[in-house]
Amino acid sequence: MNKLLVGAVALGMLSSAGVLGTGVASGETALIVPGTAPSPYKPLRALYRFNPATQPEIGANYYNSAGATREVIPYPGSVWPITGVDSPTVGESVAVGTNNLDAAIRGTNGPIVVTGLSQGTLALDAEQRRLANDPSAPPPEQLTFIKAGDPGRLLGRMFKPGTHVPIIDYTVPAPVESQYDTIEIVGEYDIFSDPPDRPQNLVAVLNSIMAGGYYGHTATAFSDPARVPPQDVSVTTNSKGATTTTYFIRTEQLPMTRALQDMAGLSPEMAQRVDTALRPVVDAAYTRNDVAPQAPWRPALPVRIPAVSIPAPAITGPAVNVPTAAVSPVVTKGIANQLRGLLPKRKR
Repeated sequence: MNKLLVGAVALGMLSSAGVLGTGVASGETALIVPGTAPSPYKPLRALYRFNPATQPEIGANYYNSAGATREVIPYPGSVWPITGVDSPTVGESVAVGTNNLDAAIRGTNGPIVVTGLSQGTLALDAEQRRLANDPSAPPPEQLTFIKAGDPGRLLGRMFKPGTHVPIIDYTVPAPVESQYDTIEIVGEYDIFSDPPDRPQNLVAVLNSIMAGGYYGHTATAFSDPARVPPQDVSVTTNSKGATTTTYFIRTEQLPMTRALQDMAGLSPEMAQRVDTALRPVVDAAYTRNDVAPQAPWRPALPVRIPAVSIPAPAITGPAVNVPTAAVSPVVTKGIANQLRGLLPKRKR
């Protein structure tokens, strides 16, 4: 199963390459690390819809991009051999991207926002690790990281830290606490950022591959946080005081059924019927959809019962106020007599 998912990582990383883009100059600089370069092989290129001219817009809705100077960081953005038999491996490509990003950060004054998509986020991950214990790193308030469709979320779930994955020539790093605020953009069902918790569910795996390779993966980088409902936004704070804000981007239609509609000519009505049937199967692969077990029913008893007025049957005189913890033998006997009177008479 891991081989299947790693193959999906290698195939689905095709998104975009490094081009330079600029916006209106201001005190803020956006450094953008795009995803994987288009494949030179036409059948593979046809699987992906991405316009390289939109690279400067990656993550733009998650920071004040209107007045920012934007610079796309050049790097191979390659996945050997999908991007060519002579292209660098993912590990080599990410190393170049990390070094170029580090140089750009250290050579920029003022506040910086770093955005990344897909393979590009692996360079952001590596740079955060590099800066974590570097005394010459920029101060925390000067730098923010924005990641869309981070494959590190998938690789970190599949492999232990330190594991080298030969097919992509990449060593899975150990998690690190960064001193910088981070925004994670996660697309529902995206195999890279939202892989199934139960990979034995092959329907869910196929659906996630469609999300990562064709639908839902790249699009998250251009999503609008203002349209994400509060319940799909979470914030955590690490020991260094830095926050990680995660935006969960839901999809109205399963990527699998959308593909059937677009590629197989399924009518929208039939696609909706198929979606309704398949979604519970797909959702069963994610623990977030598990129904919490119900605790066995027990009568609700107060922790402490105050003093009550208990009428004593078969006893003349006024009712006696007694706390339940100290009921007199007389009252106890009266209650017993009353209960006994409710029982059927024993035949002699």
